Amino acid sequence: MEISAELEKKCDEIIARYPKKKSAAMMIMHLVQETFGHFDDTTVRFAAEKLGVEPIEVYGMLSFYPMFSSEPRGRIHIKVCRTLSCALAGSVKLGHEISKKINCPVGETRGIYTLEFVECLGNCANAPNVQVNDKLFQNVAAEDAEKFVEKLSALDASGELAPAPSSAKPQGAGDFESPAYKG
Repeated sequence: MEISAELEKKCDEIIARYPKKKSAAMMIMHLVQETFGHFDDTTVRFAAEKLGVEPIEVYGMLSFYPMFSSEPRGRIHIKVCRTLSCALAGSVKLGHEISKKINCPVGETRGIYTLEFVECLGNCANAPNVQVNDKLFQNVAAEDAEKFVEKLSALDASGELAPAPSSAKPQGAGDFESPAYKG
């Protein structure tokens, strides 16, 4: 992957906001992931150089945090919560039903889809939950998997599934209406 002058500049601007370069690690990692869709050796070395750390530290974050990937993902990244509340509400069956509908095994990427089980999405009261790109869907029943996939296709066609850039500001009241904020 080729590192552009624009990416270099954005990284420098982010790093300038922090007292220590390493403190900007998560922001730089998000920017690289957003720019390229995944990390390869070139982007790992780039991030490490920008942050003033060894590449092994970037690899450590890459392997620890599930929002970062060393493999390309599909344009539609489906994350089905499998934590206890969601599992009890049928999320495991839901994940397998979605898998059948999109012809993509759980834990893999096929075509435009990446499908995986993830740990808590932080919305247990409305289980089962599915996050698609950066959009949260709640109360998704396994028997509605076909309708859910149809809805995803429509949202993708309209551009509504495109992830918001990491530089975007939160959308005020909309973010604070989330059940996660209401407790």
